[in-house]
Amino acid sequence: MDSYAISKAMNSFEKNKICRPEKWLIEAAADIGLDYSELSHEVTNHFKNHVINRHGDPVKHGTATVTNTDLEMIPAIVKKPDIAIIGALRWGLFCNIYIKIESGMTYLYFDQVLDSKRNMALRSGTFYKVTRPLALDEILKNISRNDKTDVSKAKILTLP
Repeated sequence: MDSYAISKAMNSFEKNKICRPEKWLIEAAADIGLDYSELSHEVTNHFKNHVINRHGDPVKHGTATVTNTDLEMIPAIVKKPDIAIIGALRWGLFCNIYIKIESGMTYLYFDQVLDSKRNMALRSGTFYKVTRPLALDEILKNISRNDKTDVSKAKILTLP
């Protein structure tokens, strides 16, 4: 394989649809003026590479290391999170944050709201975990650190 083919393969962009948004998510978004009715959840190969490269080093992250098994939890997390933060702003773009607390860990999955003519999706942004269950105030502090994410106008749901 020549260098062009290798570069193209490494830089290809693939997106995979997970599922349609659940009714609770569509309704929560509508409450704050966002329309998710035509969107789908999707993950990309760039997202998976980012998460494994950034949060997947066992030496650096210890028990908080994100694995491929963790990534396989994403469909269940977006369908039935424990907490959802809808319509937050991350780097100035709308996003949603889904939090699942399971087996002594807190999983945080972010997706970006894309609603242009070319991209109609709730596209994977980032995913990481914390090695203990976090309370809502700790979650908000965690995601708002360094002024990356503004939740001041977001809708925060605690799901049964």
